Amino acid sequence: MSTDITVYFQQFEDSASEGQNRSWDSQELMMLLGYESSHAFSQVINRAISSCAQLGIQIMDAFVPGMCVVDGRTIPTYRLSRFACLLVVMHADDKKPEVAKAKIYFAALASALIDRAIGDEDLPRVEIRDQLKASEKMLSGVAKGAGVDGIGYAIFKDAGFRGMYNMSIKELMRKKGVGANVTLYDFMGASELSGNYFRVTQTVDHIRNTGIRGQQRLSEAAKRIGADVRTSMVRNTNTRPEDLPISEDINKVKTRLRQTSRKMIKLDDPNKGKKANTGLSKIGE
Repeated sequence: MSTDITVYFQQFEDSASEGQNRSWDSQELMMLLGYESSHAFSQVINRAISSCAQLGIQIMDAFVPGMCVVDGRTIPTYRLSRFACLLVVMHADDKKPEVAKAKIYFAALASALIDRAIGDEDLPRVEIRDQLKASEKMLSGVAKGAGVDGIGYAIFKDAGFRGMYNMSIKELMRKKGVGANVTLYDFMGASELSGNYFRVTQTVDHIRNTGIRGQQRLSEAAKRIGADVRTSMVRNTNTRPEDLPISEDINKVKTRLRQTSRKMIKLDDPNKGKKANTGLSKIGE
């Protein structure tokens, strides 16, 4: 590991507070990551807390709230678990050299703990997939309110895919090489998920704003909006959506992240000191 990363490793570990489990003060982490504005850093913290919730991890176990005084002002602060620090780092601005070093450190640590790296797309995929799931529920409700339900909704939904992919959902799944009994969204990368999220939310807004009703009109609108998204994606990436590669099952990604959290809890448990030192020594070498 480079000297810079080894120095960061030592700074980060030395800044921990000992207790029932080791933890880190969010204000100290803010300085370690090169942030000067508490407001800007609080936005990073909030996104990290949101990711924690999406993974089904108890927020209060990872982000313990408190208060501190900075420049005469009382502001919220947190005691962070090591995994909470990882989530914060993954959401931080990697244009900052301190953040870039931290990302390398945490990637190496996670890899040492679970024998598998955490990818740059892992958290964005989890977040966008969660947003897409919520928007699909919204679309179902809006379509039902416009008189489209049951088999009619399946036809309407397929129309959106035909617009975006120039093929039906079944044809797309065969082309992508995923099984018939899985959810296709779970195998899409962040960019493709974002395209579908935009398509679905735009369809919802169009139905609400125009007040259209009925199977035919909703299906025509869904297909047209899907085609608009397709045109934009091809223009910006020079790649057709149907040609985008599949990614690892999002459920396996979530499992890997939760496994990392559990391993980090054990790492910072004072009753498992020998194992903790062994794990960290691999990172500092």
